[in-house]
Amino acid sequence: MSPKFAFTPLPASRSDLRKPSAVAGLNGTWRGEMIDADGTAQPFTLLREASHDAAVAGRFLFFVTAHVSPTGVKLLEAANASFVALIGPYFDPNEDAEVVTVFEGMRRGAVLEGTFHTRLPGWRDSIRSGRFTARRADGANKAA
Repeated sequence: MSPKFAFTPLPASRSDLRKPSAVAGLNGTWRGEMIDADGTAQPFTLLREASHDAAVAGRFLFFVTAHVSPTGVKLLEAANASFVALIGPYFDPNEDAEVVTVFEGMRRGAVLEGTFHTRLPGWRDSIRSGRFTARRADGANKAA
């Protein structure tokens, strides 16, 4: 586990406040896996609080593995069924470095699917990429 842990909740962005239905569709606990180009699977959990408090409206937590501390996620774009999220930076023990991951995906009911790219901050090339899928693990806001 990373020896340094500093999760700072991200304040709500103006786009979060203008698109409450798009953001609300991501509320809850999502459990899934990232499968990279080599076929290696890595489980993750994505959490989004349903709170209407402006201080947590855009906050997510992202758990990569039991060895990676909860990491902040910023929702960069959200529509009724699609989203782009920036995860990190977080310490990846496989890379022995701080990394960031971008999820580009679609939400269909209780399923998230899409692609991911992991990079070292400030680097252009991906060090890992592939597909992800996740299912809603709780009953929070199942509206489409």
